[in-house]
Formats: sequence, structure tokens, C-alpha cells
Amino acid sequence: MQKMVNERLAALLDEIGIETKKKIYWEESIESIQIVKTHPNKTDKKIEDVRVLLVEDQPSNRKTLEVYLKHKVGKVDIAENGKQAVEKYAKEEYDIILMDLQMPIMGGIEASLRIRKIEEERQVKRPTPIIAFTANYYSDDKDISVEIGMDVYLSKPFQCKTIYELIQEYV
Repeated sequence: MQKMVNERLAALLDEIGIETKKKIYWEESIESIQIVKTHPNKTDKKIEDVRVLLVEDQPSNRKTLEVYLKHKVGKVDIAENGKQAVEKYAKEEYDIILMDLQMPIMGGIEASLRIRKIEEERQVKRPTPIIAFTANYYSDDKDISVEIGMDVYLSKPFQCKTIYELIQEYV
């Protein structure tokens, strides 16, 4: 890993032994949002059968996405922080994870690292796509998100339809 933001992240990467270096295939700014994608490993699952884990600490954002998604996908589970997300992921399988990066207790980057470690231990053939989103756009967040194995980086504010389109692209 060439770019390291802080010592805690470096120690966490070493501790859990994750070394992924995904390649960005598409990056653009649209109407003041930033979207970065890696190559999707798409399945042919119907959108109405998709199981989503939504990880968002802000109640209004969480409720807006939850209400929107419940009309589009099969199941939406909620986690209010990264710790809850890891606990839920350890118990249940999801087709896609929507992960806020900046959260109390455990942020999205650490939670995603732990989820990737669980997948490694389970020897999954297709890692669960993780769509990272944040209101605090910093280039380091974008680079680290992709480096640790997240599939999409999306800056806030975004429209719910953008999330829906990304789910369709990655599931």
C-alpha cells in the first residue's frame, strides 16, 4: 500500500492481513458528487430478491434510504455503526452493503476491513460488493476505500436513485 493515512489503519491492515489493491475503472464528478468504481463482479440476481445491509449513523439519511430501498429490493437490514454492521454480517449473508465511512464506535473503513476478513475466513468466491459513501470528501478516503476492497466510493449528497443504479450494476 503506497498511501497510508494514519498509523491506526496501517496497524489494522497488518493485524488482519488484508492486502487488496483493486483497480479503479471509472471515476467522475456529476453535479458536485464524486463516484469511483471498480469492476463489478455481477450476478444475475433479480433486484427484488437482493438483500441489502445499510450502514448509516444519521437517522434522517438512514430512514430516507431505507424507505426508498424497501420499495425496490427484497430485504433491507439496518446498522447504525460499523460495529453493528460487522456483527450482522457475521450472522447473515447480504448481496450488497451500503457503508457510510464516518460513524461513531467503528467507522466504515474499519468495518469493511473486518467484513473482508470474515469473507477471507469463509473462503467466499465472490466478496460482497460494498458501496462506500461519505459527506466528508477527502481524496484519502476515496483512495483508501478502493485500496481496502470497497467497490464503489460515492460522495454525499447523492440521490437515492444513484444508490439504486449502483445496486443494479453490482448485484
